[in-house]
Amino acid sequence: MQQSEITAYAERCFGGEPASCSYACPFNLDIRTFLERVSRGRWKQAYKSLRNAVVFPTVVAELCPAPCRGRCQRETLGDAPLDLSAIEHAVVRYTPDRRGEQYALPPKQGSVAVVGAGLAGLAAALGLAQKKYTVTVFEREASWGGALREHEHYERFDEDIRLQFAFDMPEFRYNTEITSLDELRDFDAVFVATGDGGVDFGLTPTFDPKLRNSADARVFFGGGVIGDDAIASLASAADSARMIEVFLQTGKASETYGGYDKRDCGHYVDHAGEPKKPLIVAASPDGYTEDETRAEAARCMQCDCRKCLASCEMLEKYRKLPTKIASEVYTDSGAAPPYSTHMITRETYSCLDCGYCGSVCPEGVDSGEILHLSRVQRAEDGVAPAALHDFWLREMAHATTDAAYVSAGRGKSTCEYVFFPGCQLGAMDTRHVTESYEWLACNFDCGVMLGCCGAPAYWAGRMDLFNDNISSIRSTWETLGRPTFVVACATCERMFRDATPDIAVVTLYELMAERKFIPLSTVNCQLSTVFDPCAAREDTAMRTAVRTLASGAGIALEELQNQGKCCGNGGHIRAANRELFEQMSQNRADESPLPYIVYCANCRDVFDERGKSCAHILDVLFGITPEKAPLIGEKRRNRMEVSRMLREKIEGGNAPAADVPHDAIELVIAPELAEEIDRKLIGSDEMREAIYLAERGGAKFIDADGVCQCSLVKSALTYWVRYKPLGDGRFEIVSAYYHRMRIARED
Repeated sequence: MQQSEITAYAERCFGGEPASCSYACPFNLDIRTFLERVSRGRWKQAYKSLRNAVVFPTVVAELCPAPCRGRCQRETLGDAPLDLSAIEHAVVRYTPDRRGEQYALPPKQGSVAVVGAGLAGLAAALGLAQKKYTVTVFEREASWGGALREHEHYERFDEDIRLQFAFDMPEFRYNTEITSLDELRDFDAVFVATGDGGVDFGLTPTFDPKLRNSADARVFFGGGVIGDDAIASLASAADSARMIEVFLQTGKASETYGGYDKRDCGHYVDHAGEPKKPLIVAASPDGYTEDETRAEAARCMQCDCRKCLASCEMLEKYRKLPTKIASEVYTDSGAAPPYSTHMITRETYSCLDCGYCGSVCPEGVDSGEILHLSRVQRAEDGVAPAALHDFWLREMAHATTDAAYVSAGRGKSTCEYVFFPGCQLGAMDTRHVTESYEWLACNFDCGVMLGCCGAPAYWAGRMDLFNDNISSIRSTWETLGRPTFVVACATCERMFRDATPDIAVVTLYELMAERKFIPLSTVNCQLSTVFDPCAAREDTAMRTAVRTLASGAGIALEELQNQGKCCGNGGHIRAANRELFEQMSQNRADESPLPYIVYCANCRDVFDERGKSCAHILDVLFGITPEKAPLIGEKRRNRMEVSRMLREKIEGGNAPAADVPHDAIELVIAPELAEEIDRKLIGSDEMREAIYLAERGGAKFIDADGVCQCSLVKSALTYWVRYKPLGDGRFEIVSAYYHRMRIARED
């Protein structure tokens, strides 16, 4: 995995970039953070933010023309922009200790001469003195301040300057005019800030605005001598101080980092739903009170794009923007030397891979795509936590082997259409597949292909298994004469659309709507809402067809406010982050108090677990009364039953049932315990097989109460079952669980 490959997914994300007002600020002040601190009355912290950016807060509060106000996004709502100048004045007033920062640093090698003690010279001198360089300031007048000395508020400015130099006072040589650089030959660097019309030693024609220096690499310029006004002098002098430090350390001038292109105005974000808030007007001519200051700062909307975090419980939980996720995915991949950090494993496998974050992102950045790359890389490197996907991969294997069946139809080798119901539709209710195929066979030249689209392998990052499965499907499609696939699952459609774009795909619901399917029963305008599966988010035809069919069955529909979110089943997150799965699925169930009409078997399963009133659209159309969702073992049997029933229907005769030795074991288990075990993704088949092997081979523990405990090792998991023999092939289940450990057995 190349770093450029992974970061390319997130490069369009502008979350976390400076706000539009900060782009306008000459000092790059983080206005969001500054105002957030002010709104909470954290005067010391707010003052620190201001001082670190502007150097002399009192001076800037008075002199800055506040270009930030012209980029305040409050104006997009028709409100007045925030009064930053008034807030800055208030912060200065309400901060008791306004002395400059004290840094415990050792003295550094290197001496700097600053020519001129105006704003630019003072700012550069302070920045270098705080870094513990030897700084000498030469000023031809008797005191510092330059043009500020003529200002009506000079006394306040003078106090501000003294406070900032409280801990790091360089040497000031007043009444000293420098007329030649030869006088400064003993200094390692020189900063010339002699003011408008001041001496420039003949070097300003060679001034480099990027490097802030001249043809003489050790001579830097700032302030009025190069045409800067007071605010520009302050802002550029701080940058010059950093560039001088680089020069002292490396012997050559170089740009420093941390700024941004001031020609940009930043992104204006969507403020839908944000209430209007009028400008706070100070009650006193002396300025804002503390309460007024906090209230005015609280008008800040903290303009930043956080749509993906607000839209997804997983992203909101971990508070990571796509740029951060991309960086950590690369660092975690093992491609970044010296080793993988494993710092984003939980997030990687807590993603639904539903694409909702990308759908709400103004730039279309999908964090799920980034995290899927991580899953793929982990699988390829052999470090993926196999236990998180083992259950579903075995379910996929069952659907594509034991429960698989393909036919072009009775007496035919090719067909125009082939029904691909997917692995979960028949598992939920056999009638969903058998009744659908009955209708398709009566209306179209339609065959059937029972299997799995490969989504479990895709979500596991096992692209080897996914590609093998797609290759097998493609081979069967060729054998059947390249028919159009008829799918009943949005995830299947998504997988085929992305992996086999040359295979024509149509949904069962579109065909039924086009042929004006007449429901076998209708209801009397029951008010419901359609819950669309996440994979159908962009599929207008499928979504419209389901609504047409539901309306035709007499159901009055009310649309969800937030559409296209995943029910919680995507990406197999329930094994990686059960708590998050519970939160997500409950949130989706609570989207509306109305009953749901779904057209995804997984959605039906999730909402049944949440106790949400829900029916599959095929229940509605075929007059099927929705029953409680089957448990894992029942789903497997349903798949096998669908395969058997269709084989009998198409080929005639009685299809033999699969002969599995442990099927003869009868389990006795309390309903609540059965549901609890099912939520752990433990099926009755695992419990039967474990008991069968234990009873047959004697590999079990027996406690004083006669309760037996045995284990069953599968590909990535070890299952443990506690049971009581009841006789006649019946066994009462006491508990069941699994873990990832392997128990070594000795002969």
